[in-house]
Amino acid sequence: MRGAVGSLLAELEALLAAGLPGVEVTTRYPCQQRKLPPDRPMVWLGVERITATGSPFAPYAGEGGPEPGGPRAGRELEVTVGAEILDRHDLGSCHRVFGELCQLLLLEEARPQLRELSCKEGFFDREAGAFRLSCRGTLRALLTREEEAARPLANIIVQKKEEGI
Repeated sequence: MRGAVGSLLAELEALLAAGLPGVEVTTRYPCQQRKLPPDRPMVWLGVERITATGSPFAPYAGEGGPEPGGPRAGRELEVTVGAEILDRHDLGSCHRVFGELCQLLLLEEARPQLRELSCKEGFFDREAGAFRLSCRGTLRALLTREEEAARPLANIIVQKKEEGI
């Protein structure tokens, strides 16, 4: 995956894979592959919505650009991440994984800045061949781009304008 959204999903995938042993975590949608989920629970991650909340007229986002102390430009974003929890055998297992997601994403240190995490009512999805629990989480992020640092002035010439010339 490329870009900031791809990086965000890759980081979440790695965090969840490390924090949820026994659960397969992926950003590739399993139903499109037309294969049943594995015998263990699966979490599929995807971005559902991105909203720019910061002012578009004030893109300054602080120091730390290409050179130490250089400027950075960016926008504050609110990102809605979807997590589909699938399990072939048991809806209760989906709810247990949701509880582990809550612990990992809302309560642990070094977690993303998630504001909320919720789930809908679970059901058996015939197309996926598994029980499914749809979850949504909202987090705030700062999407930045580096600006070229201003070059220092090398020469300053001061001239006095004379009257009549």
